[in-house]
Amino acid sequence: VYKRQTLNKKASIQTQRLTLQVISKEDTEQLVQLLTNHEITKTFMVPDFKTTEQITALAETLISFSQIEDVEHLAYGIYTDDWLIGFINDCDMENDTIEIGYVIHPDYQGKGYATEAVHAMIEELLKMGFRKVKAGYFEENVASRRVMEKCGMKQLSYTDEIEYRGIVHKCFYYEAEY
Repeated sequence: VYKRQTLNKKASIQTQRLTLQVISKEDTEQLVQLLTNHEITKTFMVPDFKTTEQITALAETLISFSQIEDVEHLAYGIYTDDWLIGFINDCDMENDTIEIGYVIHPDYQGKGYATEAVHAMIEELLKMGFRKVKAGYFEENVASRRVMEKCGMKQLSYTDEIEYRGIVHKCFYYEAEY
């Protein structure tokens, strides 16, 4: 039996350089750009949409998941200077364990933003009562692995093979446990 935890989300989480917060409807176009960016979709699993309406619907779903009133889903926009540069969302939740995914626009990669955001999110999830925070990455996405390691996550022994957009990827998992 699968049990989802009710989330007690904050409207925003402040780090040194970033604000993790509810994604505004005004940021729909920026979110669509993240969800359709070729560099991002190589390693962040997004359906291969055929229409603008489909991708806009996914963006609107993420926006609704980020609202404080939604206590069953996790999604936070990652902002710097009020500009949406990425997001963190839940991929799976069961009991005291949550799996997260995260995206940073390629123009902002390599500056430590993902590490800063994921670290803050892990701390917040622990305050919410989660004991384990997991994340996975495709083998070729070395930067994502480094983010997980810098956040103190440890590699788990199991791996997956996931077919995504016609390519089979080896997926590794990391976990922070408290």
